[in-house]
Parts: sequence; C-alpha cells; structure tokens
Amino acid sequence: MAKVTGPLYSMSASGKLANAMVFFGWKGINVVRQWVVPSNPKSALQGDQRVIMGGTGRAVGKVKPESAFHQQMLDLGLIPSGQTKQSYLVKGTIENHLSDVTAYAAALAELTGHTSYADFVAGAENLLIDDYDLEYASIDAYDKGLGIFLLAQFATTIGFTGTPYTTDLDDWVTADIDGMISDMTGA
Repeated sequence: MAKVTGPLYSMSASGKLANAMVFFGWKGINVVRQWVVPSNPKSALQGDQRVIMGGTGRAVGKVKPESAFHQQMLDLGLIPSGQTKQSYLVKGTIENHLSDVTAYAAALAELTGHTSYADFVAGAENLLIDDYDLEYASIDAYDKGLGIFLLAQFATTIGFTGTPYTTDLDDWVTADIDGMISDMTGA
C-alpha cells in the first residue's frame, strides 16, 4: 500500500499503488516507476549460466578471508577496489576458464582426465562441496572437484608464488591439492 505525505507527487510518497506504480526515495529524490513483476525464466541457457555461477561460487566461498590463499591475492594487489575476494574469484574464474558452454565442457574433460581427479573430488568433499545441477540446464552437472581444480588453475595463472602454485597443474598430486586446500581454509 502506498504511503502519501501531502498531495500525490508533491512532498513524498513510498510504496506500491494498485500493482501499477511504485513510489520511493532514491539519492534524496522522490521517484516513481512502473510496477514490474520479475520473471524467472527456466530456459536451458539460463540453467547453464546458473550451474556455472552456482558451482563456481560454492567452491570460491570456501576461501576464507584470513587464509594464505586470500593473502596471496592481497599481496599481489589482485582484488580491484570495490570488489570482494568472492566476486573477484568468481568473475575471474568464469571469464578465464568458463566463458561459454564449450569452455565448460573442456574444463570438465580436463578435470576428469587429470591423474589426480579423485584427489580434487576428495578435496571438495572435505570442504563439503557437492555436485551442482539444475534440471532445466543443458550442460552436465558442475562436478564438485571442478571448483577446486579451477581455483588451482586460476591461482597458477594469476601468479601465485610458492608451493604448490609454481608446479605445473598437470603435475599436481595429492600433496599439492591438500596444500592448496589448507591455504584456502587457513588450517
């Protein structure tokens, strides 16, 4: 219900009027706009984007703010002003490694073909990350190990120093994956 102070459109108004208009204050200005009911399309394309974003976000969310992984990003000055480590890692991972469904399929194939695939999956399980899927997506489910694998790939790409990041990702073994997970969690 709209709350009006003074005649309509003069002093102030806030709220919804008859599912047609919304009145609100914005930056000290009284504003009115059309009432819009947001849609939630469950198309295959939207499902694909949600799987990629959701799976990546779940893995990135395991990087603790006080961790060595986060500290490397700070030391290298990687996080732009106004961005969080979470948004930086999700955006960077998607832009660099999951730009479209073809890149997503290639990343999944690279992960499952890695000699330490089971270790990436075990690391994700230790972090309580599950596979992520939506019934209306057209791509394969986001493998729980993919997020850890992509974080490793991104960390080596952006110039993290020290072990395990200076080791070529193709040569990573259990100790390297465990080291990165330890860096992520601050354990």
